[in-house]
Amino acid sequence: MRASAAISQLELSLRLGVSQRHVSFVELGRALPSRGLILRWADATGATPDERNAALLGGGYSPAFFAFGAEHERGSPAFKALSDMLAAHEPNPGIIFDSDWMISAMNASGHWLCTLGMPDFLASMDGPPGEMDMIAAVSHPGGLLAKVRNAAEAGFALLRQLRTEQLTRPTLGPRVDRMERSLRERFGEDEDQRRRAAGDPHLQLVIDTELGTLAFLLVQTVFGLPQNVTQASLRTELWFPIDAETKRIMETRGCG
Repeated sequence: MRASAAISQLELSLRLGVSQRHVSFVELGRALPSRGLILRWADATGATPDERNAALLGGGYSPAFFAFGAEHERGSPAFKALSDMLAAHEPNPGIIFDSDWMISAMNASGHWLCTLGMPDFLASMDGPPGEMDMIAAVSHPGGLLAKVRNAAEAGFALLRQLRTEQLTRPTLGPRVDRMERSLRERFGEDEDQRRRAAGDPHLQLVIDTELGTLAFLLVQTVFGLPQNVTQASLRTELWFPIDAETKRIMETRGCG
């Protein structure tokens, strides 16, 4: 940051109120700066949000500057990039959702699969599918898991993920509690299912539909540079066919 700002070590040390030797040691990796020093250093050199976050992470601290804070706004460059990703993912389902697990956007294949797989939940919603509460969709008996063969395993895997996210986002708690009660009522205290869900780093859904059995691998991603990702960042969830029949059905469904 200092070199790009064309500031000498001596001038920077005077601005920061530390010795030139300490500035040199920090730059050589022989001294670990405090969080406060990193922030003052960034201010003194006019560092960008990306550079500030990278410097904080390099010092072992969490990022503090969010370059994509407006990504939730429709029409923003970040939201447009995510929407373009969903369009490019056709004819397979894709969604954008926020840290509250509320859907912000869904591609045409996502809408189609929701209509096919959980019509009862869609009928119970007040708003359109593109504004769906994903936690409620898992909790509802006619929701996401209604036609899923591996419903218990998938449900407990999602529950584990949500409980982990709840540690840093406590407001999820009441909704996750309702989801856990729903899973227990429907699937009981199946410890084997819980164990398998806990050990699986990814999620697969096998769905029985009137068109045949659809099998997908679900992958979640977060938009932006690693140092700018926060718990409030928008996420995408892309569904990939894992067998030839699912791929055929998605390609010939006449939509997208």
